[in-house]
Amino acid sequence: MKTAFLLLSLYAASPCQLAAGEFFPVCMYGITKPAELAVLKKAGFNCFQSYEQAPEALAALAAGADKAGLKMVAMPDRVIGSAFDKQARKWPMLAWYLYDEPEVRRLPLADLQALDKRVKDWAPGQRTAFVMGAGLAAFTYGGAADALMVDWYPVPHLPLESVGQQVTLLKEGAKVMDAANPAKPVWAVLQAFDWMEFPQRKARRIGRFPAAWEIRFMTYLALARGANGIFYFKYASQDNKPLPETPERWAMFEAMAAEVNRLGPLLAKGKTVEPPPGLPGALSATVFKARGHKYMILLNPALANVPVDVEALKGWRPLFEEKRSIAELLPGNKRNYFPPYRVLILEN
Repeated sequence: MKTAFLLLSLYAASPCQLAAGEFFPVCMYGITKPAELAVLKKAGFNCFQSYEQAPEALAALAAGADKAGLKMVAMPDRVIGSAFDKQARKWPMLAWYLYDEPEVRRLPLADLQALDKRVKDWAPGQRTAFVMGAGLAAFTYGGAADALMVDWYPVPHLPLESVGQQVTLLKEGAKVMDAANPAKPVWAVLQAFDWMEFPQRKARRIGRFPAAWEIRFMTYLALARGANGIFYFKYASQDNKPLPETPERWAMFEAMAAEVNRLGPLLAKGKTVEPPPGLPGALSATVFKARGHKYMILLNPALANVPVDVEALKGWRPLFEEKRSIAELLPGNKRNYFPPYRVLILEN
């Protein structure tokens, strides 16, 4: 907890300062009660998703969100035509949530498009979105809605770098299926749960909660591959224990919310530029320019150590780290290397 406090203090002093009015979604799935919104706000989140469908429950969440300055994602089905029909069109929506994984449920594309049209006819001033269970599904459904989401939960059974593959597929599917809307947002839904809580096909069940370094790597890999917002699934375990009741876990997401709140909008508004010469090809370097500075998401998406010449990073300063020297952050003394799944956020 002391480390988390120190890091949050460093974030507060970071040069990545945002102008008023900028918004980059940093959201938590599975909110059910208005009282949970103050906890989210304090932790640094700016939006949430809810599976609640009762219009009265959603109205209470909307009122709480409006008061807290949060945006919400929720299902419109039972709100349309209800006593809250008119006022819901003014709720602080990030998006109306059309459907959960249509490819898994084999929903015909025409049905999803009809639902999208119904919601837009009802609330033309509000955005629509839906989530897919794999990025490949965007090549079927990517023309629907105003924003696309992909949920991908690899820990511990799949490589972490598969998150980046899914975000890339999502974006490419959107380009193919909605070519007239090249700026269509894509949002990554990342793992904040233990697979042991869910039914599994094999008798020998596997699962665990992601470690802090895994959450950080998945988050930045998604951003590097073009995600325009980050969601974490989900706020409470299957036995309804909220994440904040496990402080060491909640601190992970507080730290990530602090980082993404500062870097995300800069990434969204920045212009992509070439990385500095001399970096190993095995590393992933995403460089963008915003407000007179350059920022780089530098990560190792492989299981092997990658040697790196820190001279290639001369002039770059690490953000969100306790140490301010790249040479001190990377192991190897004078033969520095990037360990597997290591992430550095740098500013020039």
